[in-house]
Amino acid sequence: MEMEINALLVDDEEQCVKTLQESIDWKALGIARTFGVYNAVQAREIMEKEVISLILCDIEMPGESGLEFISSVREKADLDDENIECIILTCYPDYKFMRKAMQIRCSDYLIKPLDTEEMTEVLKKAIEKIKKKFQKDEKEKAFFQDETKATLSDGQQNIIDQKVIPYIREHFSESLTVTEIAADAALNPQYMMRLFKKRTGLSVLEFVTNCRMEMAKELLKNTDWNNEIVSDKLGYASSGYFIKLFKKTFGMTPREFRKASGI
Repeated sequence: MEMEINALLVDDEEQCVKTLQESIDWKALGIARTFGVYNAVQAREIMEKEVISLILCDIEMPGESGLEFISSVREKADLDDENIECIILTCYPDYKFMRKAMQIRCSDYLIKPLDTEEMTEVLKKAIEKIKKKFQKDEKEKAFFQDETKATLSDGQQNIIDQKVIPYIREHFSESLTVTEIAADAALNPQYMMRLFKKRTGLSVLEFVTNCRMEMAKELLKNTDWNNEIVSDKLGYASSGYFIKLFKKTFGMTPREFRKASGI
């Protein structure tokens, strides 16, 4: 099975996006399509419609910053085992930004103005990582496919009920990954995700999000914390992303929820 790699270019300066699109030979690198947007809101709209494997993102943008956006992308990818590599672009060689980029496991951190040759080499390395993970995931999916076709055995159900679900409930407000969850149950991540979906009817990401949203309601009812504090307590790096998820789940923003609850 061939993989289609699509790239998302995010920068609030339209000329920077245009330059990126035109200065790099994306086809030669194996990139099928590139999408250029100018803020995190537009970026998420693209990601809801398209499978994106490579993100190049500026740090300083109006509203949600590039680092906040990438943090939320990484959180989702870690819980859904998505294959995404991120590269940070910035005019500021600031150590605190570089450190944050390392913490959220960005492939690289490039200073503007961008050098085309350097950028091409960085892209080649990121694309190679994407391809290797894709090949590994395909092998694991094929290996474990037959084991989760039939009804789950009692042993498989017990692993999910007694190991995986309790672990998620205890740690859902932390920075969780499917690799970490699976390791606690001594399972392969792909295998664990298949068992979990078959047992609960939900993906790991959906289950964690449900846990976080129920906790969000309790925090909004019982504290006067603002959205930034609530989102941080739930394990979200971006309050904007938390608000978006809350509204998607309950049909209202946290502010509207508090008002409707008489708070």
